[in-house]
Amino acid sequence: MLRVMVLVGATLLSLTLALPDEKPVSLRADMSQAALESLGDDYSQLQQWANAVAQTTDTLDSTERARALADQLARVMQPLEGDFEETTAALSTSQLEQVLPLWERLVFAHAGVVLLQEQASSLGLDPSLDPSELQHLAYQLSAVLDFASEIQRMLLDELTTPVPTALRLS
Repeated sequence: MLRVMVLVGATLLSLTLALPDEKPVSLRADMSQAALESLGDDYSQLQQWANAVAQTTDTLDSTERARALADQLARVMQPLEGDFEETTAALSTSQLEQVLPLWERLVFAHAGVVLLQEQASSLGLDPSLDPSELQHLAYQLSAVLDFASEIQRMLLDELTTPVPTALRLS
């Protein structure tokens, strides 16, 4: 009886080790972590710009300077669109499915950044711009970037935290 149990145990162990891993082999390199980290860096740099603009507008006395600053802010924000697209392309379908609720929040935040970028462009062309309008836009941008940065960190954590699995001997 003991021999039968040992044979059954050895057979089960052999089958467990011989079965292929359930994860499909990915044919493309996983660039999602690097893309998400890069996007986070972009949010951080843009946050510094938003803070600087908000502080600078307190002392602006010229509409022309406020317009130039609004135009510069719009130009600094512009590359974020491409960076967001690259991050989206770097995520696999299974990764997007894994983090869909968080990704939807990030898309919402990104839409806010795009709208604020368009508003900054418009302010840069407004001959009657009041510097307080630019300051208000900078505060809004700062809030949106805080939200986007938090979601980006949560996404990165979710995608890089290893999923607990059963111990497999290879």
